[in-house]
Amino acid sequence: EARSQFMPKNEPASIVHRRLAAIFSADVEGYTRLMNADEAATLRLLTSHRDITDRLIAQHGGRIANTAGDSILAEFPSAVDALQCALGIQERIAGANEEVPEDRRIKFRIGLHVGEVMVRRGDLFGDGVNIAARMQGLAVPGSVCLSEATHHFVFRALPVVLDDLGPQLVKNIDVPIRAYLAHPPSQSLSRVLPPVHRRIDAYLARRFHELCHGALIEITRTENLTVIEYATLASLADAPGIDQHRLAERLSLDL
Repeated sequence: EARSQFMPKNEPASIVHRRLAAIFSADVEGYTRLMNADEAATLRLLTSHRDITDRLIAQHGGRIANTAGDSILAEFPSAVDALQCALGIQERIAGANEEVPEDRRIKFRIGLHVGEVMVRRGDLFGDGVNIAARMQGLAVPGSVCLSEATHHFVFRALPVVLDDLGPQLVKNIDVPIRAYLAHPPSQSLSRVLPPVHRRIDAYLARRFHELCHGALIEITRTENLTVIEYATLASLADAPGIDQHRLAERLSLDL
């Protein structure tokens, strides 16, 4: 569905479209080092993190255009959605990383830029993509770096603290580009519970349900119960001081 928002299907490879987009560029900090240390474990963790990134990109209306190993290139129709998605990804990844040793953690650097892109068969090209990639290179692992063009669209729309990095000279771009650094909230929802509790929260929820459900079945089961007419129960309202003997007598039950 997200793909259909951006491009026609089954389009000839020779056709190139130009459009304005919020461009999202991400990669993994120290990916080569992590792969050299433990390739299998790094790939498993990267796959898990990519489940998070891909899901959030789709939820915020984005489309993944290119992926290669540890990198992600995506486009959004809205700069606000792109930044919300990027910060959400960093927050979720930081929460997941709490269960991973420091030297094995996979951390993303994300860059955002709003500009014109060229699109051919779904792939993105052009200066807009290059600037987003340069912003990614300026980002601190776990943060999001915005170009000045992106800042123009989001600084009043979102309550996010942005650190002004000033004009930056970046590779293959003739003029300096002002950059801003955005960090996810310091107290993320994923960190409200200590790690040991987060590991068993699903188990506790399941046990709580079992206990409540068991009690409910016990209370509402009808075996060995005597049926009493509602009118008889309603008549007890005129006897507020009734004791157990008189109650049994009124209901025609054995004490």
